[in-house]
Amino acid sequence: MIIFIWGFSKLNTRSICESVFTSAPYAAWAEKGLAGIGAAALIAGTSLGGLSPALAAPETFNPFDINNGFTVVSQGDAVLSNGEIEGSIAAFGSISSGNQNGYPVIHNSPAGEADYTVPTVDGTPVRILAQEFIGTGSFEVTNRDDSGTIAPGSPEANAVVKLVDIENLEGQERSGFLRITNPENEANENLGIIDLNSVTYEGSDLTPYKTEQPSVSAYFEDLEAQVAQTNQCLASMYNPELELTNPVTIDDQGGMVFVADFATDRPNVVNYEDLAGKTIKMDNADGYEPTADAPLVVRVAPETTSLGQLNFEGWSPQAGAEQDFARYILLDLSEVSGDVGIDGLTLGAIWAPDANLNFNSGVTTNGQWFAKDVTTAGGGEIHHHTFAGILPCADSPVVPVEPSIGTTVAVDGSDEKVLPLTGGTVIDTVAYEGLETGVEYTLEGEIRTAPGRRRNRNRTRHHQLHPRRSRRHHHG
Repeated sequence: MIIFIWGFSKLNTRSICESVFTSAPYAAWAEKGLAGIGAAALIAGTSLGGLSPALAAPETFNPFDINNGFTVVSQGDAVLSNGEIEGSIAAFGSISSGNQNGYPVIHNSPAGEADYTVPTVDGTPVRILAQEFIGTGSFEVTNRDDSGTIAPGSPEANAVVKLVDIENLEGQERSGFLRITNPENEANENLGIIDLNSVTYEGSDLTPYKTEQPSVSAYFEDLEAQVAQTNQCLASMYNPELELTNPVTIDDQGGMVFVADFATDRPNVVNYEDLAGKTIKMDNADGYEPTADAPLVVRVAPETTSLGQLNFEGWSPQAGAEQDFARYILLDLSEVSGDVGIDGLTLGAIWAPDANLNFNSGVTTNGQWFAKDVTTAGGGEIHHHTFAGILPCADSPVVPVEPSIGTTVAVDGSDEKVLPLTGGTVIDTVAYEGLETGVEYTLEGEIRTAPGRRRNRNRTRHHQLHPRRSRRHHHG
């Protein structure tokens, strides 16, 4: 006797359940013949439908909480060759300098603002945190403060570097302070150098500059979840039905853009492409200035490859003028991937978790960055300004899914779905979507005699299905 198995077409699924039906030996099953296995949902105490609720979102959020106090966070490698950084940088990969004479890592120059703190790693104030230091360029970590506002014994005056890998580095004395070098580059005329000008030389031991954790990412806990939550919150902000933000009115008059209808109690949202390369006139803005309660959010389109000047008339990026507006301006590149060049952007924090930022500019920029790889060049400086805008967040809207259940049948060891007369295993894969987590459903499977058989005996099997977060459930 030859037995054939038919089944339902498989559904597009969120979860899979496999029920295994094992046939009895020939004596018990030879006269029955299997015509098919199907499944129907019998509801136990509820009706089909609904999705499990999403995790509750925070009421407000700050994307740059993830930076843990760093000015720039690179999830990859960082190569610094621009004028200087007034702040700090963390690189999950390597860090290197394109400056043979010493890339300046300072606290403040007259062009910036000094009212920020440096992050700490393992209890030590730092300006640079990286997996490893590579290359033949040099860093000069002086903690210089031209403002005269930080005390000599403060963390800002004594910040150093922390590296995960110090195996190939050496400590040397240089004019009374500690110099870290790359012996691997001895064949090169220029050694890779990190000068720690604020550290008095007391020996070549570099152990104090090695991290306690085995990776930089270990200092950024739950990074993937935090990035996902931030992106979700940003997306919810733009949902017009939630009314969490205020869309700014744009009147484009050729080379000039008149902006109007700003809110004072919620974020104001504009599209970068509407403003880029134009003079932004504030005549109709009723004196708007970005604040913590009413920050300016600039949405950047997915295909964007460069960021330039946002020329708001009357907003000067000079120290003592409107430079601190950078603390309340966010450029949202959450939907952008690939390389993005920066030239001329003066004010604003950049959230770019999937983009590589390539700063090549003679114009100084002010804010914080979160990105993948970071590369800098040109005479422009990077100044730390902690993002302080208050951004609202809401749960992602639940998209209704029509509840459905179906099955796909297979016979273990048979591509033709033929069950041997001597016995075997029939695998009935139950595919479902739109079921509610935590609710019990009853599946009823029926094994029937094929049409035309001498006897028509049916065998029914019941199974309790509990939708869970896991993707596969195995039942015997």
